[in-house]
Amino acid sequence: MTRSRTLSLTATKPSSGTGMPRPRPTRISVERAGDRARFSVLDQGLYLAPRPVNGTADPLHLRVALIGIHMMLLGGDDVRIEISVGPGVTLEVVEPAGQVAYDADLVPSRWSLDAELGEDSSLIWDGASFVAAAGSNVQRHTRLHLAAGARALVRETLVLGRSGEHGGMLRSVTRAAGPDGDILYEDLDLTGARERAVGILGDAKIVASATAVGWRPGAQPIPAPQPVPTAESAGADAAGARGSSRVRRFDLAAPGAVARSLGAQAHAADREAGAMFAAWRAELTG
Repeated sequence: MTRSRTLSLTATKPSSGTGMPRPRPTRISVERAGDRARFSVLDQGLYLAPRPVNGTADPLHLRVALIGIHMMLLGGDDVRIEISVGPGVTLEVVEPAGQVAYDADLVPSRWSLDAELGEDSSLIWDGASFVAAAGSNVQRHTRLHLAAGARALVRETLVLGRSGEHGGMLRSVTRAAGPDGDILYEDLDLTGARERAVGILGDAKIVASATAVGWRPGAQPIPAPQPVPTAESAGADAAGARGSSRVRRFDLAAPGAVARSLGAQAHAADREAGAMFAAWRAELTG
């Protein structure tokens, strides 16, 4: 019988080819046992600890929160999360607090999520804001592998810089694949001059997204842009334009869709993309 387990936060394993230890990833596995779901693995990594959370009446729907237990992200940090969702089970992962990649004099750091979804399973990733502070240099990788009938819903908010500063270097790669090949492959490269390249972000510093793969969400009302008053002039059109954001929906060629909001204010962009995420979550969970 497989049982849940938790490892110490100092657990490491050798990295291939170098002989040097690298931080152990946070691992979460869920499986079906009769008419219920259960955690088969809850491994605490160096940076994050998975903690089960109540809040769903569906016995096949489990929730877990990722709690930070180690300061991150600093130069050289390697935060890795590995998830396995068994057939017919729904796993919901919540990040209660945002993350900041701190000024590291451009020393690279890394954050990655690898998820394997079994047949007819579902993964809901409710991510918090990720801030790339000035001087940071971050690689983010999200990889989803979906078996037949599997579905995934991911919320992500990327913030370039803390209040009053320019953002650091950030590259965010999202790849979702199903039995017939790639569903989504996106490489957002905000390093060097690319940050302000034509057709990327313009004057926005917030990228908030809700991504659904494995099924195509039904039509939902698109939230109208909400101007955010500024200290200079709460009623000025120009100030309202700088503070507002706008969410757009993009349907994928394969079953799936992306709702994205760009803006200068994190709460405005996240609110709009978050409204789509909430509607799609309700649809996914029935």
